[in-house]
Amino acid sequence: MKRQKLKALKEMARLRFANLQVYQDPDGPGWIAHGMHREQRTLWTVRGRTEREALEALLGMTQVEVPS
Repeated sequence: MKRQKLKALKEMARLRFANLQVYQDPDGPGWIAHGMHREQRTLWTVRGRTEREALEALLGMTQVEVPS
């Protein structure tokens, strides 16, 4: 599966989540993404090492790494 551009990920997240916020974690390394899911009316919060990883996790597009 081809990875989405960061701009496209942000747009998809804005369509799915109200009050979307993505920012660097003030307590340490990494990024936090959170927003109110428009259909389920619940608050979703995820963390990632990068802004892209946080957005992908919020959208459920994460790639699972399997150790060999």
